[in-house]
Amino acid sequence: MTAETFDILSNEEVIAVNQDPLGVQGRKVYAAGTDNCSQVWAGPLTGHRLAVALWNRCSNSTTITATWDVLGLESSTSVTVRDLWMHEDVVGNAMASFSALVDAHSCEIYIFTPQTVYRSEI
Repeated sequence: MTAETFDILSNEEVIAVNQDPLGVQGRKVYAAGTDNCSQVWAGPLTGHRLAVALWNRCSNSTTITATWDVLGLESSTSVTVRDLWMHEDVVGNAMASFSALVDAHSCEIYIFTPQTVYRSEI
């Protein structure tokens, strides 16, 4: 096993999403691009948090945007965005949407922690 594979499989923050006590599976909430290759997946976590994955199945890097509407958040909700691969908060007060450049055939995973209460449609 390569060091990169080991780092992916042993990422404690990603494992914590999988083991969250709420136990609700995430689902695809948005898809766009050729053959719907740019996707947003999301699922609720304890503490009113959301796990959000931006998945690029396309052949080129692309910017993928998760809008609050598809995530079930009120447009006025402010969230902290934590990058689970980088192990750091990347945005402190995101509102209305969040975008990231995602490499071809790659996935970025985040936890969104609302600073206000939200409605959930997930």
